Amino acid sequence: MTDQNTLPFQRQLHRLGRAVRAVGTDDLVHHGGVMAAATVVAGGFNYGYQVFVGRYLGAEAYGAFGALFALFYLLHVVGRGVRFSASRFAAELDGPDERAAFYRGFLLRSTALGVVGTVLLVAASPAVAGFLGLDSAAPVTVVAVAIGVELVLTANQGTMQGLQRFGALGAFKVAQAAVKLALGVALVLAGLRLYGAFAAVALGSAVVLLASTGYLLRSLGRPSAAASRFRYRRAYRYVVPAAIAGFCLTVPANADVVVVKHFFPAVDAGHYAAASVLGKVLLFLPMGISTALFPKVTADHAAARSDRLHALFDRALAYAALVAAAGAAGFWLLAEDLLALAYGPEYVAAAPLVRWYGLAIAAVVLAVVVLNFELARDRTGYVYLFALGSVAELALIWAHHATLIRVAQIVLVANAVLFAVGFAAVKLDLDLDPTRLTTALSTFINDR
Repeated sequence: MTDQNTLPFQRQLHRLGRAVRAVGTDDLVHHGGVMAAATVVAGGFNYGYQVFVGRYLGAEAYGAFGALFALFYLLHVVGRGVRFSASRFAAELDGPDERAAFYRGFLLRSTALGVVGTVLLVAASPAVAGFLGLDSAAPVTVVAVAIGVELVLTANQGTMQGLQRFGALGAFKVAQAAVKLALGVALVLAGLRLYGAFAAVALGSAVVLLASTGYLLRSLGRPSAAASRFRYRRAYRYVVPAAIAGFCLTVPANADVVVVKHFFPAVDAGHYAAASVLGKVLLFLPMGISTALFPKVTADHAAARSDRLHALFDRALAYAALVAAAGAAGFWLLAEDLLALAYGPEYVAAAPLVRWYGLAIAAVVLAVVVLNFELARDRTGYVYLFALGSVAELALIWAHHATLIRVAQIVLVANAVLFAVGFAAVKLDLDLDPTRLTTALSTFINDR
């Protein structure tokens, strides 16, 4: 006879088992897991690259490297816009002919954009070098070349994301990081130092660009003569809010490094760069979820399957929050050990900063889930609000950078507020576009 006291416990075990099975069969978890695994492996190579450069160059030179690397990601804002746009329309289009025609035209236009971006940055390199306190504009020129190649590569990455070919996307992500590490070690040890480190970034992107272009051209095939011509004006219009979303994704986790390099002594800037690089570990797993979320929301939104959208959002947010919270707790408890393991005893003094930076990145993770969700369903109002919040974050850092920890706390508060506002907008089904908000408010007042 079954003990009645065990029944509630058995029911709880049964419910837990059902929940685990449900998570295991969730395609968001499966695809997000593929991207998360690829991000972790690629992140291992990227961290190996960062740690090697940090140990070899020393804290002072690593401060300059960290600022240049942050500059690379800041200028990659447009590339994120290209990727979002490619992902959205690749997810929306039906049939292989339409997708093949879209990809070929989009790749050509992205190549032109990459050339223009490189030329503009080379022209501005003396001013940028002066702002960062560099003795020469040559390192900025190397960054310009890397940016140009990366802008073209994002068209391929976005297309694979939109087609939900996450295995290929993850494999190319790992390959890019591995090539960058191998070439970075070789070029730096060859005596090229800062130049070699960034040449490896450009060359790694170029290798993967060639390989991924060949993969997509073969897999998508040549479009037939009867393939409908895609109206690229739609993509051009979407690139603007998508690029602003890229700005939002890039600024919270990178612009602070540039500002710190401008205001603080070289060794302090090196410690902040190390904390920033270490803190971004928390982005690996949650960003895999966000990567998988975007094309799924886009496809459901285009097919008017609104009933599935909020369930997708809830699951993505829950998974991201769980990972980010666990990671931030680990960083708070093990900051000294992590810094000593990754960078050596020279960087252990940055432990208090790493604790706060881990919390800040956790807030960024949650805000980014909301940003991806809103952009995928054309709710661009939150994108513009996020951009304003990111600008305000930069302004606050510029005005109130008394200590490095204060900078990290500003990043934390700014992104926590952005997440709270976005979460409320999703749950209340508010489009934060100013025009639509005004119309809705006017209707509400008139109804009263």
